[in-house]
Amino acid sequence: MTKTDNKPDTKTAAPKRKEPKRSEKVLPDALVPESQWEILGQACMVNGKAVRLRQWPTRYGDMPSKEDMHERVDQLSERLNQLLTCLYAQGQHKLLVILQGMDTAGKDGAARAIMRSVHPMALRMVSFKEPSELEAAHDFLWRVHPLVPGAGQSVIFNRSHYDGIIMPIIQDNVSANWVEERIRQANDFERLLFETGTTVLKIFLNISREEQHQRMVERWETPDKRWKLTEKDLHCGENYSLYANAYEQVLEKTCTKQAPWWIIPADHKGFRNMLVAEILVGTLERMGLAWPEPDPVVAKSEFWKKPSTAQGT
Repeated sequence: MTKTDNKPDTKTAAPKRKEPKRSEKVLPDALVPESQWEILGQACMVNGKAVRLRQWPTRYGDMPSKEDMHERVDQLSERLNQLLTCLYAQGQHKLLVILQGMDTAGKDGAARAIMRSVHPMALRMVSFKEPSELEAAHDFLWRVHPLVPGAGQSVIFNRSHYDGIIMPIIQDNVSANWVEERIRQANDFERLLFETGTTVLKIFLNISREEQHQRMVERWETPDKRWKLTEKDLHCGENYSLYANAYEQVLEKTCTKQAPWWIIPADHKGFRNMLVAEILVGTLERMGLAWPEPDPVVAKSEFWKKPSTAQGT
């Protein structure tokens, strides 16, 4: 064997993809400044705290007025559009937002509030239902992995792989070892996403038993919403504590540095939407986003030096 035999084939070796640098530095024009970000984190991020949902608030007594909340959500939504479009244009970062919560907690409502001013190319939503026969024949991450964001993409998961842990616990047909194994697999999966450049943001919408019951009754009494109620919804309403206990053990054990959980009070819809938008905007403002430089050929074009020939009307 000659010395040249040990040299790598540089002609055929694939170039190594450079992952975007992560930044904790907040943008100078941040809509969610550092002081407010710290308050949000202390109030809503699990970050090593014990998860007993009855001890986490489902609403606050001291809230802004309805008009102020609506105005703030509009402001945050416009900012969100700007930041997500920048992420898309830059083509480096990836954002995955996971929305979980018991039935009627407002996952659809929160997503609609977030997306209402966002350009469709900058953010897409994926809703997970009961696994199909094909999906159930594979591991619980099989249907999820192809849908995570690529470079320059942002995705909201309305429900997620966590249903593949929560529901079997509720159905009481799995062992403690099985639960620990799935929790480890979920953590490993999210670590993989993080290490390959994805910011993973997990939000649990915490609704009280009383508010959940009220919303279900309102749906039943409203003809054009009654169709939304399923047997699963009824089971959740009748077994609130069972669902809460399942979520408690999973949230606590899957809150990691690379993919932390935020627990948001969800009894008040406007306040819920505002907090979710604050967390998304605050996260994006700390990702080191920057508008890319223009195409050099376009920048050097003589076209920009020519006088406009447009005729006014």
